[in-house]
Amino acid sequence: MAHSLGLKDFEPDSFTLEKYVEKLAQLNPHTGLGPLSKSKSKPFEPKVLLKSFDQSIRILRELAERNQHRVEKLEHVCDKQEKEHGARIRELEATYQEAFNEFQVLEDRITYVATKVVHLGDQLEGSNNRRMRAIETQNLMKYLGEFQHKAKPLLPVFTDPARKLEAADLVFKLSTLAVELPSSAKYDSVRRNISDKYAEIEQQLVDEFIEAHRSLDVKRMKQYAGALQPFPYGSAQVVENYIHHNLPPQPFMSSDDMFIQVEKLCKKVHDQMVEIFDNPDIVMTKFVQAILERVLQRHIDGEIGHLSQNEAAREKYLQRLFDLYGKTMQLQTKLSKYEMSIDSTFLSKLTRITLFSKYLSGYADAETVHLKAKGAHVLRDFYEQAGTGKKSSGPSRMALSPGRGPEETYISQEVCTSILYEAKGAIRRAEALLSDRELSELAREIYFAVLNMLCRDHFHNALDVALSADPKSAPTGLFCLVVGSVNANMHLVEKLFREVIMPCINYPPVATSCVDKKREVISKLEGKIQAGIERTITGMVGCVKQTLSSHQKKLDYRPENPGVAECTQACTTSVVYIAECVRVLRTSLDGKNLEVVLLEFGVRLHRVIYEHVQLFTISEGGAMIIICDMNEYRKVIKEFKNSFLDELFENMQALCNIFIVKPENLIQVCSEEPYVSFDRAVLANLVQLRGDYKTAKLAKHFST
Repeated sequence: MAHSLGLKDFEPDSFTLEKYVEKLAQLNPHTGLGPLSKSKSKPFEPKVLLKSFDQSIRILRELAERNQHRVEKLEHVCDKQEKEHGARIRELEATYQEAFNEFQVLEDRITYVATKVVHLGDQLEGSNNRRMRAIETQNLMKYLGEFQHKAKPLLPVFTDPARKLEAADLVFKLSTLAVELPSSAKYDSVRRNISDKYAEIEQQLVDEFIEAHRSLDVKRMKQYAGALQPFPYGSAQVVENYIHHNLPPQPFMSSDDMFIQVEKLCKKVHDQMVEIFDNPDIVMTKFVQAILERVLQRHIDGEIGHLSQNEAAREKYLQRLFDLYGKTMQLQTKLSKYEMSIDSTFLSKLTRITLFSKYLSGYADAETVHLKAKGAHVLRDFYEQAGTGKKSSGPSRMALSPGRGPEETYISQEVCTSILYEAKGAIRRAEALLSDRELSELAREIYFAVLNMLCRDHFHNALDVALSADPKSAPTGLFCLVVGSVNANMHLVEKLFREVIMPCINYPPVATSCVDKKREVISKLEGKIQAGIERTITGMVGCVKQTLSSHQKKLDYRPENPGVAECTQACTTSVVYIAECVRVLRTSLDGKNLEVVLLEFGVRLHRVIYEHVQLFTISEGGAMIIICDMNEYRKVIKEFKNSFLDELFENMQALCNIFIVKPENLIQVCSEEPYVSFDRAVLANLVQLRGDYKTAKLAKHFST
């Protein structure tokens, strides 16, 4: 067994107790279990297996001791090698420090030598410069001597066409030197000769640049442009010639693609400038300025100059001005990406002050005048089409137009929308064309104009005409329908104020004046509406009262031959009219306004019906008829959707139930709910209306 089991049988990855016991039993020939057992019939011997366990444990202990000895030996070797390695590192550290010190000394030495070399180089360079300046001064003096004796020296540098660049440099230096000469007559001829030669060579360089430009020789253009840098006049003349040569001829192009073509031209010229000039930013600045002042200015004047004073074309003028300004600002943004010798606001100032100043100076007034004229035209067309005029000019009854409600004959949402659209368009243009302060003031003027045209004129006139057209005796609710249209259009005006006008106003005093004006206009409008609704409700209630008075017969509630109880004609007619009035009010009003008006209308109806009932004597047969009438009134009052009015008419119907109570039961009924909560005088007045009031001697029970 010792030869059959080893350390690998006890490795953690492969060792399991069950497999180990099974293997131990199989390999031991004395257990009677495995194939190596000597006797198959021999019973299982657990002691033999226990002995095998003991022997295995002993083997494992020996293996453990042997492994422990090896581990200790390896640890001893590792400690020894660690000490040797540490000693080696310490030796290397000392060697590294020594090398680092040597390198530091070497670096200091190199720095010292380099400093000496640089100093020596500076001295040599200074000596060489002085020597070169001396040579140059000697040459200049020689050339200066030539100019002292000859107006046109015949030196090769001035006569050789191939040496023009060298001659330009030389004559510039001579001109600088001539300035330093004493101011005596002795040197006047020298200065004059040098000045003449300076002008001659300067003009030759300019001519050479122009010739190179015509032949599109960029290399030569760059040479002569660089040579002309010390010559202020010649340099400016070259730049001006270059700009003039690249400006588009007239006519340039169609107005539609002009701004696109200008952008392309600027890109092409800029790319060429970078190759030619040493200061392309300055040249590009002058070119862009020339494009704006000479090309765009001419184009803008041609497009809108003739429209600015034409009143008939004012709308076209304003829109075209807005379009041109917008395209110019877009072009300005695209041109600002090029490097130019100006600040970022130069192009904006140039656009406003140079190109559009004469148009922007009167723009705000033109916009206001246009809006007022447009609004007046829209209102005039509406009144002419509707067949009416303003209240002040004498309103006339209008025939309803097909497909339009009666209120649309007096007030038009299309008119309101049209004027508000014009106002929004004016604000949109003003946001692009005006400064913040100017925009705030124009927004206020536009808002005031809208309030005057719509609220003061159109809405007030519609209310006046509708009120006069609606008959006082039997109002149709026309005024209320017009009020509904006014409210709907006022929401549009309020939306304009909130979303368009106020965002444009950045100055508190202007905003305050707009709010005050709005409150004033709305207050006057609300006052007129309130007075008109009061008159309308009074007329509606009066119509109901007149209907009841004219249609209710004296014997309606005292029928001689009572039959099936049904509503009276007066009640039916009144209920139909009341229902129509409620429909009109609900169509016209909303929110709290509707609740207040319906409540007032319902309370007045209750008073009229209650007073009307007290005019009649109600017999036993008529009691059911009046209850039918009250039930119809209750039904129509349900359409008011007001709990207080429902309670009022329920109480009135309950009071009318007194008419069907037997005389002998009347006292008991009146002492119960709901009659006990009513005023005793009210009950007494109603009881007096009973046909049996005297015959049943009810007076003694309800005497007041």
